[in-house]
Amino acid sequence: MAALDYLTEHGFSARVSGKRLVISPASRLTEDVRKYIKAHRLELLAELAANDGQERRSNWQITRGGKVLCVMIGEPMTRTEALDAARWRWPDADLAPDQ
Repeated sequence: MAALDYLTEHGFSARVSGKRLVISPASRLTEDVRKYIKAHRLELLAELAANDGQERRSNWQITRGGKVLCVMIGEPMTRTEALDAARWRWPDADLAPDQ
């Protein structure tokens, strides 16, 4: 699920104001939603900037033969971009299912 979808399903909207992420309605934010926003801030900003509805993450687990090989960390990227980057080094690499 994309980070923006999570907020939408919980009745929130998001937008960028300068370098700030603005969530509405702020009066309904729960502690769990605040934690989610904090943990997924970069993904939310990337999805809003791209405005294409695709999920982007800053970290992806790379697997080979069903075993976790490493965690790729960097700029937010889509699943397809992450898989392309992983397969550049390990042609038989895959990505772990959604965590």
